Amino acid sequence: MCLKRINMRLFLLSILIGVQLTSWAGDKPEYAVTSIPKELLKNAHAVVRLQEVTVDIKSPSKYNVKEKIVITILDESAEDQASWTEFYSNLQSIEYVEGELYDALGNKIRSLKRSEIKDYPVYDGVTFASDDRYKSHAFYYKTYPYTVVYESELNSSLTMFLPKWQPVMDKEISVEKSRFIISFDKDMVIHRKLYNFNQSPQEGTDPKKNSWTWELKNQPAFIKEYAAPVISDLAPVIQFTMGAFKMEDFAGSLNSWKEYGAFIGQMRQGLDELPPDLKNKVHELTASVSGTEQKVRVLYDFLQKHSHYIAVQIGIGGWRPFPASYVASKGYGDCKALSNFMVAMLKEAGIKGYYTLINAGSGKKDLFLDFPSPYFNHAICAVPLEKDTIWLECTSQTNPFGYAGSFTGNRHALLITEEGGKVVTTPRYTKKENVQITRLTGKLLDDGSLQMKANNQYWGETGETLQHVVNAYSKEEQLKYIKTTLDIPNYDINGFSIAEERNRLPVVNEKYEFVAQHYAQLTGKRIFLQPNVLNRLERRLTADTARQYWIDIIREFTEIDTVQIQVPEGYTLEAAIKPMQLTTIFGQYEVSAVLKGNEVLYCRKLQLNRGRFEAAQYNDLVKFYDQLYKSDHSKIVLVKKE
Repeated sequence: MCLKRINMRLFLLSILIGVQLTSWAGDKPEYAVTSIPKELLKNAHAVVRLQEVTVDIKSPSKYNVKEKIVITILDESAEDQASWTEFYSNLQSIEYVEGELYDALGNKIRSLKRSEIKDYPVYDGVTFASDDRYKSHAFYYKTYPYTVVYESELNSSLTMFLPKWQPVMDKEISVEKSRFIISFDKDMVIHRKLYNFNQSPQEGTDPKKNSWTWELKNQPAFIKEYAAPVISDLAPVIQFTMGAFKMEDFAGSLNSWKEYGAFIGQMRQGLDELPPDLKNKVHELTASVSGTEQKVRVLYDFLQKHSHYIAVQIGIGGWRPFPASYVASKGYGDCKALSNFMVAMLKEAGIKGYYTLINAGSGKKDLFLDFPSPYFNHAICAVPLEKDTIWLECTSQTNPFGYAGSFTGNRHALLITEEGGKVVTTPRYTKKENVQITRLTGKLLDDGSLQMKANNQYWGETGETLQHVVNAYSKEEQLKYIKTTLDIPNYDINGFSIAEERNRLPVVNEKYEFVAQHYAQLTGKRIFLQPNVLNRLERRLTADTARQYWIDIIREFTEIDTVQIQVPEGYTLEAAIKPMQLTTIFGQYEVSAVLKGNEVLYCRKLQLNRGRFEAAQYNDLVKFYDQLYKSDHSKIVLVKKE
């Protein structure tokens, strides 16, 4: 499909080259699609014709940004790039925005009207109060290709977060020219970190100010590939931080993780005091409990039962937690407030807990250990014990005690200690912890229908979806979910249950009974039966000798399947599934299927490894998946004895 689109675009552009352009006031012939270098059209759905960003840091508490972007949208796949969005609040203001729309020939169609700019609150479904808002606009032009131009200016006092330069917005977007300029007083310290880019900046000559300028020209589009790195791991990115910054009345530093942690600690100073009645409650809850872990468990249970997540983020409140007394009286707070509240309860119980910053979310990018920066999106609580650490997700009323999982596990976090920030590692969940065990027992009826009982267990990350199903779904919704997991043409579920064991490594137990009508194929005296009933690999990859990027596999797990099917009397095994044992860098796979008496016993074990693999190994992954797919979909043939 992509090649067809590209060829069609080149055909259209060849026609446009021969068209005599008629110009009038407001036309921009340089925006004509015909002027785009052909190499920038390859694999691209959009082309950044020009991007100019100028950042002027005026003081430790204020900076100004001016930006102009010209982007040509080649087809509907890049329609979302033809828009402008900017956030504002009490700490950040939008000074102006202008926009223009041009057709394929570079003729101006119209300008942006102020009345077309939409203004929205930043709302995530759980925010109670916030001064964060954003303005947005899109031309919604449907005649491809076309070009949009936006110019805007922003003033901000959020100097803890300086703008970064990321000229390549996404894969399948090429860049004709992008320029980034950052300037600051000579006495300021600005840290920079370059990724996938080794160009030294052009330095300014102003005796009073430093100025750095970078340019990127004629960058072809990065293609999309299976399990390929995200665009920020491939394309140029430059991040900046201030050695010293100020946020309202608080001064901070990003010279080191230790200094940044000290700034966060400063903002928390005095906010961990509980009201007298809650102090008494903490002592009442822990008085009869022995052992630190059990006391932490009791207090965490109290937190989950008596508070819930609601964000209140006004001004500096978006980064500074509300006092523990606020949560005590209101019964709610955001991640910062609830984590601070948990730390305060632990403190009252004589247990050391640490307010901790983390970049949460499945698949989220980890910290750059050698470049202290403030790009965290979440706060949690850490409780060090003698031999390990308890990690507490304070925003969830259902998260198992001490379980980090895919949301905050397998990454680094910043512990806020009395001495400052300390980078630590959260729990790793590997194929030893992420285990799915499927047990099926039943029988094959004379008409080929399959009557089965499923008794399944999901450990660690393999059970996270079911954890949500258990805690958030009604019985009817749970049944609907189970049905979505069954890849069987025609079946009835006769009963089910889903239960959760909320341990530090949680387990979800799933049981159900079903009848799959005419599951096996009966032809004369033969039965064709697929013994892998529930857990078949459904992904097949296409071989690619021109693979460009390395392979990132971010999930790691083990699957163990046992299927026992009683078959009608008088059959023997005519064709079996070939026993297989595969060991590769990507994982291991074992399978066998035998007939013992009148029972088919099918055993399968799959382990997938997390890791980064060379592009040259991609076709080995293709082969591995292909072998799994064929084996998982294999059938045995039973024949009636004469």
